[in-house]
Amino acid sequence: MMTTDSRVITAMIVDDEPLARKRVRDLLRAETDIQIVAESGDGFDARTKLQQLRPDILFLDIKMPGLSGLELARLLKDHQAPCIIFTTAYSEHALDAFDLDAVDYLMKPFDRQRFVEALTRARNRLAALSPNSDEVERIVRHLSGLSTEQQERSKDRLAVKDGTHIKFFILRDISYLQSDGDYLHVYTVTGEHAMTRERMRDMEQRLSKSRFVRISRSLLINFEHVKEMKPSTHGDYEFLLPDGKSFVSGKTYREAIRNLLSGIYQDT
Repeated sequence: MMTTDSRVITAMIVDDEPLARKRVRDLLRAETDIQIVAESGDGFDARTKLQQLRPDILFLDIKMPGLSGLELARLLKDHQAPCIIFTTAYSEHALDAFDLDAVDYLMKPFDRQRFVEALTRARNRLAALSPNSDEVERIVRHLSGLSTEQQERSKDRLAVKDGTHIKFFILRDISYLQSDGDYLHVYTVTGEHAMTRERMRDMEQRLSKSRFVRISRSLLINFEHVKEMKPSTHGDYEFLLPDGKSFVSGKTYREAIRNLLSGIYQDT
């Protein structure tokens, strides 16, 4: 999870009623430190998105198709669980909700004042759960600034800040990195995932001495895991990965791709 000091707090809205999701979305527009990263209308879809995105705050309805809000909350791992604010029209589930350590229980229809009270509780809990955030940032900056020789001695690992955690990835295990607004997603061949606030160009520089190639504004691919390349239109390429995913390169990045290919051919 992220801290509440000048950093963006991520939020997810889960409710099977579109108007209810819109109500929460509209109220959050006034909160400049909060970014909505996903919405969902049923429990099973929400569970998948929660596992991938791990938001800081979850606005969660109780009665939904698939998994109910209470069932979904029970499935969340304690160390990865967001701060849950239940939003519901049913008062009888309040005790169950607080047994699951919910931050608050908003009864529909709720007004802005009540909503802000719930957000304040969530911010306070996030602050309590996020000690030494400055230290985390310092460690990541230090690891990012290691020389190439030092990085080689550290077994070619990449350190990224995911919420208040530092995750370490072995470079050869990373399949590709993809930017999404202010966030950068790291995907591995083993299914691991991390989301960090870092610019693509900074990550590209960190990986400049490895076999990662930027093929578009939003994609950085590990050439170790490219199964097939096919020429596309106008001199571009299509990259096929072992898991079936495919990506097409952009015009701006043709030279970088050709330089990488030339270097690979020289090494063989």
